[in-house]
Amino acid sequence: MDLKQINEETEKINSYLRNCLWMDFEVCQISFIKVEVAGRMDTSSNRYAISIEFEQPHFISGLLCWSLDNSKDFISMASPSEFSEYNEKFRIDNGKYLFKIYMEDFDEPFYIAASAIKSTILIPH
Repeated sequence: MDLKQINEETEKINSYLRNCLWMDFEVCQISFIKVEVAGRMDTSSNRYAISIEFEQPHFISGLLCWSLDNSKDFISMASPSEFSEYNEKFRIDNGKYLFKIYMEDFDEPFYIAASAIKSTILIPH
């Protein structure tokens, strides 16, 4: 996946979540093939509103459950300095991107290094 496709996918996610007043997220699947992060509008329901899959993950740092911080974009690419910092510590494989997800009430974002990202909107606005 190239950078243009990454930016299009993250903008699709951010655009959808800008219209949400509330959403709870969880890491619902972890394997060497993919990490799935899914959000739902009501924790009493098992129905997800959005699913985000990170392909070929290399590194994860963050909570397993959190709430949407709708004061800023939900997901972005980490800055070059953040990438350098995490690459120095965890030797991120070539071809991986470092994604940053903001969480409500936490200063430190959720980070994940992966080769691609794909989202599915399960409940449209």
